[in-house]
Amino acid sequence: MFVWLLNIILPGAGLIVRRREWLGVVLAMVFGICGNVALAGLLIAPDAIPSWTPWLAASICVLTWFASQGLLWLQCRRMTDCARGIESLLSATRAALDQGDIDAALNSLESAVSLDEEHVEVNVLWARLCERQGRSSEARRWWNRVVELDVQRRYRSEAATALSLQDSKR
Repeated sequence: MFVWLLNIILPGAGLIVRRREWLGVVLAMVFGICGNVALAGLLIAPDAIPSWTPWLAASICVLTWFASQGLLWLQCRRMTDCARGIESLLSATRAALDQGDIDAALNSLESAVSLDEEHVEVNVLWARLCERQGRSSEARRWWNRVVELDVQRRYRSEAATALSLQDSKR
């Protein structure tokens, strides 16, 4: 709800929050510049600006607002589909790891990383997989990412334990 309210007030800001930073910045800039030109031409200095300029700027401003709302809707829908895809890939990865099928787990995790490389559980499963394969330096890198990404602290103790074990082996 916050993202939508933010995007209504300042078009493009919701897209920035929803991981479309450049698109959001461009839309916010176009909206802001055109809004200022329209206000200046209609209210502040109407005699200094050609009469067609504020109307063109206002039209672009309105189009930018609507485009921003539509693009945010598409991004929210895409992120929902992405989250569903990641959950199914994580389930497949967990099942493959339980069965000992490293190749299937690796394939599922590669697909999950391509969808969202900042998903905490994807990083946790990568670290666990690297540990099973004996790739301790790569597992260390993944555990460090888990520590960075885990704002809810669900995997902090596991990551700390794994990192301290790797430090003791050195």
